[in-house]
Amino acid sequence: MGLSRRALIKQASAAIAALGLSDLALEVALKIEGIPAQVKAYTQALAQPSGRKLALLIGIDRYTAGALSLDPAAEPATQLTGCVTDVTLQKELLIHRFGFLPQDIVCLTNEQATRSGIYQAFESHLYNQARAGDVVVVHFSGYGAQVRIENTNEGQVRSLVPFDGLLPTEARPSLNDISENELKTLLGQLKTKNITTVLDTGFVDIPVPLSGGLRSRTRSAIATGKQPAPFSLLTNARLAKASDDFPGVLLRAADVSDVVVERQWNGFHAGAFTYVLTQYLWSVPSSVSVSHALGRSQETLSRWGGSDQQPTIDDLASSRTEISSPLYDTPLFSSTQGEGVIQSISADGKTATLWLGGLPPRVLEYLAPPATLSCQGRLLKLRSRTGLTSKAQLVDSGSNSSSSNDAPLAPLQVGAPVFEAVRVLPKSIDLVVALDSRLERIERVDATSALSALSFVSSTSDTDLPADCLLGKPLNNSSSTLTASLSPVKPGNTLEELPVGEITSGYGLFSLTRSIIPGTLSLQDEAIKPAITRLTAKLRSLMALKMLRLSENRGSSQLPVRVVLEQVGEQVGEQVGERAGSKEKVLISRQTLRPEYANKNRATEVDSSFIPQVPVGSRVRYRLFNDGDVPLYYTLINVDPMERLSAFCPAMEPSVQPSVQSSIEEHMNAEKESAIAAASILPGSSVAVPSVELDWSVEAPTGPVETYVICSVSPLTQTFNTLLLDATNRGRQRVSPLPNPLEVVEALLRDISQGNSTDAYTLSAAHWATLNFTYQAV
Repeated sequence: MGLSRRALIKQASAAIAALGLSDLALEVALKIEGIPAQVKAYTQALAQPSGRKLALLIGIDRYTAGALSLDPAAEPATQLTGCVTDVTLQKELLIHRFGFLPQDIVCLTNEQATRSGIYQAFESHLYNQARAGDVVVVHFSGYGAQVRIENTNEGQVRSLVPFDGLLPTEARPSLNDISENELKTLLGQLKTKNITTVLDTGFVDIPVPLSGGLRSRTRSAIATGKQPAPFSLLTNARLAKASDDFPGVLLRAADVSDVVVERQWNGFHAGAFTYVLTQYLWSVPSSVSVSHALGRSQETLSRWGGSDQQPTIDDLASSRTEISSPLYDTPLFSSTQGEGVIQSISADGKTATLWLGGLPPRVLEYLAPPATLSCQGRLLKLRSRTGLTSKAQLVDSGSNSSSSNDAPLAPLQVGAPVFEAVRVLPKSIDLVVALDSRLERIERVDATSALSALSFVSSTSDTDLPADCLLGKPLNNSSSTLTASLSPVKPGNTLEELPVGEITSGYGLFSLTRSIIPGTLSLQDEAIKPAITRLTAKLRSLMALKMLRLSENRGSSQLPVRVVLEQVGEQVGEQVGERAGSKEKVLISRQTLRPEYANKNRATEVDSSFIPQVPVGSRVRYRLFNDGDVPLYYTLINVDPMERLSAFCPAMEPSVQPSVQSSIEEHMNAEKESAIAAASILPGSSVAVPSVELDWSVEAPTGPVETYVICSVSPLTQTFNTLLLDATNRGRQRVSPLPNPLEVVEALLRDISQGNSTDAYTLSAAHWATLNFTYQAV
């Protein structure tokens, strides 16, 4: 049951008045039973030694007629769909993880976000209230544009398109956008320097049709008009120039020369950058720097695929000390770490509405009953989901059944964090292939027929629906085609350098922004059905990768696991992260993030910030640490820049020669089971992959390399049985590339699944952990 604002502030103020503002007293206060989680969060916010925290969040999906095109018929097709969601994502995050008070957050959406409305909110909410030392966050999601202002020497300038950002006409010659220079000047008028500006908008439109529910956030029209009337705050201020710094820190969804997209997920749309940034920040246990948050966002976007969009810190800010400061100039609340939060509770306390903005989007897509979440020792069974909110039923009765002496569990509280407890993934998940709208009707019919013969593939001609990849032909002379989903198109392999006749003669698989998926394009004339036969192996590999990504659970896993990637060898110099007196440099460190394990004998993660670069030919080694009290069974799967999977098989089948021929199979099976059981990480120990005496070199081609480390409390018997033959035949534990990637990943999911359901994998967060990360082979 929620609290009124009056009651909420009264309880928070009483707690502070009674206990004081010291860190020790506050920590004691937060442990007192019966104080609602929402009050605890607000108590923390009010006890912060820093000043007030103010936010202005702007999101525009629907624009007035004339803002996007002078052609009225084109307006509906160019409206956005995820910007209002971005505002909600940021608001929930700022309240629950950064301690912003709801009354200190102003949200302007759609018709509220006119040019004058944005200015008035800026003046009344930020300029009139912010004082030195206060924190200010300004977020804009909507269309960006480039405009030319008459009678100036600025040339094209970047602008944000408000709801009424009307294109100039003869009758109305003035521009109505808010230029970046105006925004800089407005921010420069604030009395505080603790300013973070987030722009999830683009300034360069994509020259190719988009698929899979992607939409560019750039107004394609480059307008020319007169300088709009200045805001009163700017009347006596020098208007900033394009070369001037943004006050504070500016986070862009992509470089100003790259495309910014929003995308569709199951039941909602959101900006790719806003979603990945806020989703990451829900589960981290402690404050992260600006550069670290951007680095993790870059890494996650590269795994999502679909575009080469990479978020950036403003170029002019890259050398400032601000980028090493905490994101939003505010520490994260450790008490609110989770994958979501309880928004409301029914009068009887048995059902709750949950906000699930911290769940990975690929997992959220398949989140459905009977999935289970946990909250403060209580279990909540999912009943329904709409977008990022869900309804859940309390499973237990409120008493801990593990022991009759245990005290009853506390009731559910609004504002309490929730974690995924049981993930249920249907075995009927398909690889969704969108058919290029440029294909002829007969081609689409033949493609649909051929793809229907593949049990793991479904196809769609509706390019507005979510999809995993696109089947089609490349565009002629596509010099602006974006990079592939995991690796950029290299010099010498760009489409524009190939003969036009060869480019258009064959079929290939593409990302949703029409970038080539490596190794799929044919340069020979072919019919579409034989092309699909040729591409079947790659489709199986893409399906395996999709299922593998669905196993990632760093935020919810209850297993205390750490993984470290080291570069070893003579070429390693004295750098941050290097072990003293050794030639091993720590490149990446990852660990599970549940709060009960985050501060229990855990190492600090290496803040490598952005994706580390490792030269081809370098030797690398993975170290897996079991910080728990039960043995863990493990494997490791890599995805190279060509999107080929390889796997590590810890258990190698020994050679046996029993004297009785009839007992060969029985003896080998026994030896195999023994080898699998022995391939584990003992409690409190670690293993090296590969072992210290072996080399594991970074191989060509260059590009991002994904790594997945899977640990389980149960032996990975089916996985190893699938890998052993190839590992034994090759005489090494690394099977690269996997000849049967989909079979290996399906075996892995069966191993970590609980129960014997024929319809779904039931994965308990208490039994498995999948950690993933990326490095760049250069």
